Amino acid sequence: MKTFGIIHIILFFVLMLVYQCVSAQDYVVNVKGDTLTGSIKPLTFGPDKKVQVTSADKKKTVVPIFQVKAYSLKGEVYQPVKGPSGYTFMKLLKAGYVSLYAFQLENQTSYDGRFLLKRDGTGTEVPNLSFKKITSRFFNDCPAIESKIEDGTYGKKDLDTIIDEYNACINGRTAEHTQVIATRTEQVKKINSWDILENKVKGLTEFEGKTNALEMIGEIKNKISKSEKVPNFLINGLKGTLTQPELQADLETALKELN
Repeated sequence: MKTFGIIHIILFFVLMLVYQCVSAQDYVVNVKGDTLTGSIKPLTFGPDKKVQVTSADKKKTVVPIFQVKAYSLKGEVYQPVKGPSGYTFMKLLKAGYVSLYAFQLENQTSYDGRFLLKRDGTGTEVPNLSFKKITSRFFNDCPAIESKIEDGTYGKKDLDTIIDEYNACINGRTAEHTQVIATRTEQVKKINSWDILENKVKGLTEFEGKTNALEMIGEIKNKISKSEKVPNFLINGLKGTLTQPELQADLETALKELN
């Protein structure tokens, strides 16, 4: 029984070791979306930066920087970014609409430089000097963040907070914009049904209440465009006026859009 227990303990630790090795496996993702796994060696010195991948069968593949989407080394993710000295591999520290990267300063092997990159391609090095001037300008599309940097509420030590609040600002604005588009799309869809009914009414020969019916349709469309509730008296008045059989299907379709 004792031998049986020891064997199981050993097997458990072996499996855990294998799992950690597999889960922590390094890789390169190229611009086509292909993933190459193996031993990763960044070749970051000189003008032609690249990544070398050595597979399990010792086959070596060199991927130039402009063909690399990202690579992972020892659990850290690196991406090609156009920095102060041209394109280089930078370590991703914080991801979002604006991402924070670490990069190698000139003639250094450590990643002590800091670089901010927006999703639209706008980027700037995080400076030691003129931090307030440069970063407030960089974040000026969110006035609340810009103001806090300018008045000294936030300094360089607050960079993580600045990034988090800025990304929240952009995400909120994007959500609002998406909602506006969705609302406008829904309004257009509703109004289209009323446009069809309106044109059908206009195409009919004169009948008692035609002018009033067109006025009511126009008022309903106006309410829809302003996202206002259409009062029941308008709906009931229109139903009582448009009694022609050929209008009932279009009237019913238009009324359903109000629900």
